[in-house]
Amino acid sequence: MKKLIAIMAALFLMTIVSACGDEAAENEQKDGQETAATEVKHDEDDHADGPHEPGADDVCAFCNMKVYEEADPMGVFTAQAKTKDGEYVFFDDSGCLLNITRRDDVEFEEKWVRDYITSEWVEADSATPVKADLKTPMKYGYAFFKDSESAEKFISENSDKNPAMATWEQIDQIANERYMKKMKMNSDSMDKDKDSEMDEESGH
Repeated sequence: MKKLIAIMAALFLMTIVSACGDEAAENEQKDGQETAATEVKHDEDDHADGPHEPGADDVCAFCNMKVYEEADPMGVFTAQAKTKDGEYVFFDDSGCLLNITRRDDVEFEEKWVRDYITSEWVEADSATPVKADLKTPMKYGYAFFKDSESAEKFISENSDKNPAMATWEQIDQIANERYMKKMKMNSDSMDKDKDSEMDEESGH
């Protein structure tokens, strides 16, 4: 009888030890899964450093006009930038992306434009601009391509739009001219307001 009890006790102990081992293995597996999940999340966080998609309420950081989302036909002209502080700002057209640094004391870490064919974000400095008879939000008329080959293909297939290779320098020159013209108009308008105030004060 004692032997039977001893055998049963031994079997019971073996079952407990085995169950503990299984639980440890299970916990180890869970830990491994959690680690993998954490790594995946980390990768997603890394991707969050890249370009973002504008929301329905986002407006151009320069002109305060509507910024078009990817699904909108005008969305291919949307641009964006990341400030040194890590803030993402959007622009409805390429000229606004250039003009904001003339008006505001802001530095950008990265800038992106959309590829005209795929709508994918492309680093602005490596994108190939094309000037064409295109209706863009602020009437700059520039489309961007991920490489010169796709830009040349667009030019050869769209002669009706009078397309031509362009440079960021050309866009910047036009953006600057527009900006200076606007500043002058604002200045003239302020001068007229001052003159009107002086006339009213003098009784004229």
